[in-house]
Amino acid sequence: MSEKVLIIDLNNMTCDVQKYSYETAGSYGRGLLIDLFCDHVSDKADRYSPENIIAIVPGLFTGNPAPSACRMLVATIEGREKGIQVSNTTGNMPQKLGSLGIAAVVLKGCSEHRGTVVHISSKGVEFSAEPQLNDAFVSDIYSALRTKYGKDCAIIGSGIAGDMRMPLSGYFCSYPEGQPAYHCPRHGFGDVWGSKNLRAVVVTGDEYFGRECCDRERFVSAGRKLTRIIINDDICGGALPAYGSTAIMKILSEEQIAPANSGEHARPKAEDLSGSRMNRTCAPMCVIGCLNRHSDRNGLMYRSPSQVETRAAIEKCFGTDDFALSDEVQRKATEIGIVATEFVTACKTFAETQNIVDGENYLLDWLDEIASGTLTGRVIASRTFGVSALYGDVEMQDLIDRRAIEDEHLYKLRMSTAYKGLSGLDEMQLLYAQVFVLENLGICIFTSSALLDNTEAFDLLAEMFTARTGAEMSGEKLIVQASRVMERERDFTEHRWKQAQESNIPPFTKVLYRYFGEKRE
Repeated sequence: MSEKVLIIDLNNMTCDVQKYSYETAGSYGRGLLIDLFCDHVSDKADRYSPENIIAIVPGLFTGNPAPSACRMLVATIEGREKGIQVSNTTGNMPQKLGSLGIAAVVLKGCSEHRGTVVHISSKGVEFSAEPQLNDAFVSDIYSALRTKYGKDCAIIGSGIAGDMRMPLSGYFCSYPEGQPAYHCPRHGFGDVWGSKNLRAVVVTGDEYFGRECCDRERFVSAGRKLTRIIINDDICGGALPAYGSTAIMKILSEEQIAPANSGEHARPKAEDLSGSRMNRTCAPMCVIGCLNRHSDRNGLMYRSPSQVETRAAIEKCFGTDDFALSDEVQRKATEIGIVATEFVTACKTFAETQNIVDGENYLLDWLDEIASGTLTGRVIASRTFGVSALYGDVEMQDLIDRRAIEDEHLYKLRMSTAYKGLSGLDEMQLLYAQVFVLENLGICIFTSSALLDNTEAFDLLAEMFTARTGAEMSGEKLIVQASRVMERERDFTEHRWKQAQESNIPPFTKVLYRYFGEKRE
């Protein structure tokens, strides 16, 4: 089974098509990402170096009829001394890429034209400069591209904040036609898109499940069994379809999740979306359907799933529970291409430095400051890390965003497995390795409660792997492979850190260069 990797060079607007097969490469998912970065990024490339890349890798099952296999990994180099920054992204693009037989897309170099759009289809790759999309809001970019390329096209791109290379900037990804139309995933990096003068990548194609499969009948049969495991789970089959990601918020806050049929949840009304089709799933073949299950008990419709988190962030940071405010913050943040929740925490940090006690009253104004690129806007858009660094004399440790892994020491996990070959992994390593398995295959992480620590589920995943690729696989081997990928990522990061180090010599050495030698011609 031969697929392809597209190496797109923005310097000269060309595309080199390279063959890919799992049998030859032996890597997929995050493992394939590491291969791409080793092949195309120099050791000393910095975040905004033209030598840096943006890599897009759909999961190995994505583009096949696999339950909730609707994810792709989007990655770049985080910094000169750092490793790979990875964003796990959903929408209608992953399955379209897979259906075109595209195992990965690599975007390198920097276009000389601001607002460059890359169009990928079955006919190949086309480039266009779209200057009218510069300094435009995301909704206008989205509408213009869907008008040009068709209402079913898939789009990933950046907005105003990315153009200004703001650390808070992310990228937006389209859903299938309907509402919500797109989202800004966490851990995105619109600033890297801006550094490459790249406005968007657009993928067109009629198929969602056209990817090659060695034994499709076996693949589908095992997938149906996996589907039953997912939908029979209390979280995946009950709470998430009923409440959307509100269920996850309740788990995080240690609240009791009411039964899905309790009547507590107010279903959104069709008229709330002005007659538009409501997206219940972020992509076809999702068996959970937690998108657009968000409304409060008064029936008010949230703008997007993440507004639940935005509303909770505003209440936590400023003590204000205001649906209308969270709705407008979500709208304006998405329009300029930033993640609303991270904006709110950055505002709280900034408010502390300025002794502002009613920061909630400034949230909308501060969004305008970011869109205008003012000094205040740029400070807030430097995220909590940037604000705290600028005001180093102010104690703000409790206000700085933390990565999830920083909380691992707070928990003692209870993981078990019937696989004998995994005894060398502790519970935390076993959890991470299984999460990597889902990412490698392109399966939505919202299936975690049903699939992780479930031997039957991993045996089915292994059977689907064999049916998809023709290579023999076991549930244990899937986890072992993922564990090795984790080690490779750590080694890659450590190597880059070592290569970036320079001898700490005094500035006076410049004199010695001249005294003991002469400049090279």
